[in-house]
Amino acid sequence: MSKTVLVVDDEVNIVTSLEYVMTAAGFDVATAYDGEEALTKIAEIVPDLVI
Repeated sequence: MSKTVLVVDDEVNIVTSLEYVMTAAGFDVATAYDGEEALTKIAEIVPDLVI
């Protein structure tokens, strides 16, 4: 089972770039674009790492 990473940033290009790199490295990636969305996703998916 691969580790899950939550990428959080308000810049779409940063989120997209990190999502691409982390997915290519074999991680499951979730994304959020602000703190409120990040907290909701943390509660839902319990990621192994938040960037």
